[in-house]
Amino acid sequence: MRPAVHGSDRYGQLRREVRLLGTLLGEVLREQGGQELFEAVERVRQATRALRRHMNPQAERELVAFLEQLAPPTAVAVARAFGLYFQLVNLAEQRQRVRRRREYLLRRPDSGTEPPVQPASLRALVALLREHLSAEEALRLLGCVQVELVLTAHPTEAARRTVLGILREIHERLDLLENPHTTPDAAEQALDDIREHLTVLWQTSEVRSRRPDVMDELRRVLFFFDVTLFEGLPRLLEDLERELARAYPELAARRQAGQRLVGPLVRMRSWVGADRDGNPAVTASVTWESFCRQRDFVVLRYMAAVRQLMARLAQSSRLVAVSPSLWESLARDEQRLLPGGPGFVRWPEDEPYRRKLAAIYSRLELLRRHNLQLASGWQQASRWQQPHTPEPPQPVARQAAARYRRPGELLDDLHVMEQSLLAGGAARVVVGSLGRLMRQVELFGFHLVPLEVRQHSDVHGLAVAELLRANGVHHDYLSLSEPERQRLLAGLLEEACSADPHGQQAPAASRAAGGALSGTTREVLDTLAVMGAIRHEAGPEACDTYVVSMAHAPSDVLEVLWLAELAGVSWVDGQWRPVRVVPILETIQDLRDAGALVEALLGIAAVRPFVQAWDNVVEVMLGYSDSNKDGGYLAANWALHRAQRELLAAAGRLGVRIKFFHGRGGALGRGGGPTTRALLGLPPGATASGVKMTEQGEVLSERYLLADIAQRSLEQVLWAAGVRALQEQGGARTARAEPACEPAWEQAMEFLADCSMQAYREFLLGGQEAGLRYFFSATPIAHIGELNIGSRPATRRPGGRFEELRAIPWMFAWHQSRQLLPAWYGVGTALARWAEQASGQGRDPCALLRDMYERWPFFRGLVDNLQLALGKADMRVAQLYATLADQPELVQVIREEYRRTLEGVLRVTGQKELLEREPALAQSIRLRNPYVDALNYLQVLFLRRYRSSPDETTRFGILVTLVGIAAGLRNTG
Repeated sequence: MRPAVHGSDRYGQLRREVRLLGTLLGEVLREQGGQELFEAVERVRQATRALRRHMNPQAERELVAFLEQLAPPTAVAVARAFGLYFQLVNLAEQRQRVRRRREYLLRRPDSGTEPPVQPASLRALVALLREHLSAEEALRLLGCVQVELVLTAHPTEAARRTVLGILREIHERLDLLENPHTTPDAAEQALDDIREHLTVLWQTSEVRSRRPDVMDELRRVLFFFDVTLFEGLPRLLEDLERELARAYPELAARRQAGQRLVGPLVRMRSWVGADRDGNPAVTASVTWESFCRQRDFVVLRYMAAVRQLMARLAQSSRLVAVSPSLWESLARDEQRLLPGGPGFVRWPEDEPYRRKLAAIYSRLELLRRHNLQLASGWQQASRWQQPHTPEPPQPVARQAAARYRRPGELLDDLHVMEQSLLAGGAARVVVGSLGRLMRQVELFGFHLVPLEVRQHSDVHGLAVAELLRANGVHHDYLSLSEPERQRLLAGLLEEACSADPHGQQAPAASRAAGGALSGTTREVLDTLAVMGAIRHEAGPEACDTYVVSMAHAPSDVLEVLWLAELAGVSWVDGQWRPVRVVPILETIQDLRDAGALVEALLGIAAVRPFVQAWDNVVEVMLGYSDSNKDGGYLAANWALHRAQRELLAAAGRLGVRIKFFHGRGGALGRGGGPTTRALLGLPPGATASGVKMTEQGEVLSERYLLADIAQRSLEQVLWAAGVRALQEQGGARTARAEPACEPAWEQAMEFLADCSMQAYREFLLGGQEAGLRYFFSATPIAHIGELNIGSRPATRRPGGRFEELRAIPWMFAWHQSRQLLPAWYGVGTALARWAEQASGQGRDPCALLRDMYERWPFFRGLVDNLQLALGKADMRVAQLYATLADQPELVQVIREEYRRTLEGVLRVTGQKELLEREPALAQSIRLRNPYVDALNYLQVLFLRRYRSSPDETTRFGILVTLVGIAAGLRNTG
């Protein structure tokens, strides 16, 4: 296989690659399962394809009969074959994105014309800047861009890390096959390697045998940093500087002189190891271990980079000038490091850069040794205890004192080298390898990514109540009204903030409790102690945020502020650097009350010093998942949009800035969809304080498994953030943002949101919760927790109540049955009622909605994501799952609502069919549908068998189909 990389044949390359992988998979199936298995897979494949071309009830009955007569192990093997096929197709489609990106980058101008620029790329962003701004204006604007991507351990990735690693290996072999310079022997070896990897994949269970613990989740995150992100984030900034230098000659001269043009515009953060909301496995000791492992990872990467520089930077002082400051720093280092200490190498006297790098390496090694000692130093049993490292003996103590304590110290050493290299005419080294290391230190510090702690608001309320009762302050805090809680907490907060910063408030509270605190309260206090220890070790930026789930009122924020002050977390290096407390607004009602909540909170005098310490920026997280589960797709998205507008207005009145943290998931019912579309659809001003959003589950492997895809994903979000900054901050000469919400649009959205929410909740919770009961019987929800894809339980509390269901398994189960109900249900009713009302008033029912679709980015994105959900949903398959339900007639209600929604969307968009303007996406769904159908037929078969007569083979078959369908739809929850 030697497909060309360029030209109009690129989709032919994708087809050929899929055929090649399918052929090799067929070989493996014959080898591992015999001809019988291969023929069974082929018969099912051909039958489902024929049914997609022409639905024939008799042919469908014959397919079901064939599946039912298969021996249970064979049926499971057929399901595994289709699931593995989708893993390979997904890889091929990712590689197609790589080809497309490379095609744009390789194009050259011809006949004096500029080559086409890939949309939403760094080149496209810089071209837009060049059109509207001077070089200095462009740099100032980019200096205001701040993107933060928060990695979470939300259990939505069904593929195992082992499988992802093998898929990367297959990708590399396919790259060899595409390379025109690969010899025939090397190509044959690459094919044999792919066969080997496919054999291993076939013999590897796609279902984990045990639930991953938190350290497994951390290793998964570190895997993505190892394969793409640690190198990719600095490279993104280098690529941006290269594009700026191409566009602006004056910037090219500065870059050639060794100046960096942009700072760290995109950063990563993490909840992994610190998100304890509903996850009892995340304890204070686990958070501490997570920090230590992150630091060990990043320090080892710095040490590897320093070793590479040592091997390269052999400049001799006999040939080039070396700055006096470098000689002085060398003398200090070599005196305190005692040659012969850990990692110390004595280089020739005339090679100062190698000598300096040897000292840097030695100081990093000392830091790593210190960190390894700390990793086992946290004793959870002793609350408020700081991690303890025994004092080393002399002269070891003298060397240990030379370890780095803050990343600024490492940067200072690298800056000394930088200035000397520039003076010696080695600007290219500064721009290249040394500059890359400096960027990494700026991006990752000594902690890799900041850990953000998250906990449910109820837990803080219980802890505060217990502490107040134990200290004799108030005997029943939980019985107080919200205004009473605010007054009490405000007074306590003022008292805590006015205390001696070096006092022992936290231990005093602990002693006052007489050691009788509950385990829950002790864990809250231990968590805060760990935050303080991390901040003491690596600086306040290493653990600077505490996120409060299900925040309903100002007291939910005040409680954490007081507890943090009680624990002394705010004081770092003798300065008051309070932890940022971020409420999550997750229900429709909380989103509607967002403006009032923030105004009430900032109206409390005791809170203002905290806001000032936070640079006058108040951060609020918006919960896309739970709000969608609460009110349905349309109501949730409108509530989120309106909440941002109201919060921005409140911030303007109060003289503060609002920073939005978007808790988006991968699924369409959880804020999923293209990131660029989401950012461009935000209200005016929503990105002025930065862009912050979650990255979770299958999104991580989709975006960060392959280096080229990682770069493309990162540049897309940076492009969108840059475009928003240009629209809002670029001045009158730039293209302004598209229209904000007009009054008529807002009235239409209020009407549509209310109608859709009423229909959504009536279906699920009306008639003795008939729709909810249908969900439990007509989806595989009972088995999703058995997939072992996350350390967190599937529900907040047992019992099966709607409020306690987590949004991830909720969406996961609806996706599996191909109904995707939370991503569209209720919209059809709302559009139909809107049409009735407009017709009754003698107006064109769709004129206003079409105008909204054409001119309002928010509404256009809303409708286009809705199209994608409708395109992935399948009512014929839904009918199949309805046979599992006690009330199969409800599927007719779902089908009718789907019809109304489909017709309404087509009227609004002016299309004849869904995704008419996105043909590649529509084609991908069409091509995948027959093979996903096969897994759906098998899943329903396994569910029916298991419910009548449970056995382990059938249960395993259900889990295999869960993973396979998730891969086929490229979504879990």
